[in-house]
Amino acid sequence: MSNQTANRKEQRSTDLGAQRQRNCAYPYPIDAIVLAGTHQNANRLIDGRNKAFLEIDGQILVRFVIDALLKSELVDQIFVVGPARELLQAMPQLPARVHVIDQRGKMLTNCWAGIEASEDYHAHDPQEQVAERPMLITSCDIPLVTSEAVDDFIIRSAEVDRQSGVNNGMLVGVVDEPGVTPFYPVPGKPGVKRPYVEMAAGRLRLANIYVGRPRKLSEHEVLQTGFSHRKAKDWRNVIGLAFSFFRRPQGWQAAWMIARLQLTLKLSKRKGRFYRYLKKGNTEARVEQLISMLLGGDVKIVVTPFGGLSLDVDDEEDYRVLASRFADWAAVTAATEGKTSKSISSGGS
Repeated sequence: MSNQTANRKEQRSTDLGAQRQRNCAYPYPIDAIVLAGTHQNANRLIDGRNKAFLEIDGQILVRFVIDALLKSELVDQIFVVGPARELLQAMPQLPARVHVIDQRGKMLTNCWAGIEASEDYHAHDPQEQVAERPMLITSCDIPLVTSEAVDDFIIRSAEVDRQSGVNNGMLVGVVDEPGVTPFYPVPGKPGVKRPYVEMAAGRLRLANIYVGRPRKLSEHEVLQTGFSHRKAKDWRNVIGLAFSFFRRPQGWQAAWMIARLQLTLKLSKRKGRFYRYLKKGNTEARVEQLISMLLGGDVKIVVTPFGGLSLDVDDEEDYRVLASRFADWAAVTAATEGKTSKSISSGGS
């Protein structure tokens, strides 16, 4: 077989795989919003800097995310929300698909800046009503993100939408324990080990990726509260989130679920009878129902096998560890890509 024939066959195989991938997702590529705002609390900055501009392996963190989205088969326009002047100075000559939007304030406010920019871009697009268009939302500080991880999550989200029979308001990315364990510390090398949520089907933790139709969620104030207190490793955040719900209709149910999940995690070391009882009741369906009630729209959980999507840079220690283990952990991500790409190319789920 000549090299030319082999190259044509390889290209045809690649094209077929890409086509199957597009067929598994939404009818058209979706826009992405990258949250790269400067935190208003100076204590949350790292070395006094917005973490979007921290470097790993010679590249700023936000560029890892942008490059992954640009290579994605399933992403259209990219809206990066943050300090526009600094972003453009750090990344001159960005492709036309990348739109830099100046930050407005808190995380959710910045998110809406990106949402509105996307809506304006598609204002005259006849494909679908604005409220029904899904969009990808992610943070700027996940250097292990890849185009394959992004496409895999979009495909999984589209499948959950199809199975639900509705266009969900939010599809929340989570990773399970097997997806995160490769990033634990090992003898002689640092790692990242963070708290999980103890669910009936196994341990989960939030990833930094979502697909959403924000106009289909009515309780945006609750969403901002959730973002503000989303880090479960700080008990003050857990308590603050629980108490914030008490003043809302049926909020006590959500407050109890938050307390229940944390109590289950606390009891997991001994795994006694009460732990097993609590864990059995921590079903995804129950959590989804309560979150949907609080946010005023349909919310579903989507499990991604790409554990690196949960490894954001929360503090200086995270940054140090991610920088030192980057090459090792990029190899872990590549191995996961190999498994998921075989499933997509064969038409499997």
